[in-house]
Amino acid sequence: MKQPTRVLKTCVAFRNRRPHNIRKSPPPPPRSLLSAKPIVGATKLTSSSHKMAAHKIAHATLKGPSVVKEICIGLTLGLFAGGLWKMHHWNEQRKTRAFYDMLEKGEISN
Repeated sequence: MKQPTRVLKTCVAFRNRRPHNIRKSPPPPPRSLLSAKPIVGATKLTSSSHKMAAHKIAHATLKGPSVVKEICIGLTLGLFAGGLWKMHHWNEQRKTRAFYDMLEKGEISN
């Protein structure tokens, strides 16, 4: 059975297509530009004679410190350090209380 020509054309077009994420590379420059030699009396371009494209480059913007972020970080670090200090203080209190309890019971002497 013979297939219609329309179906054949779409199959061939589908088979010959490039993947969508591969871009076609730009054509190479003309041979005349590659083999061109500099002119002996020519002067170089200065910064005033041609434009730089620096204004089109995306630069990272530097921002100042975030006040809310600084307060949150300081509060978190302060609470963490305070918790460690209180745990150390409670441990020392427990040791002192245990020492005086043992001294009162007579288990140890001065």
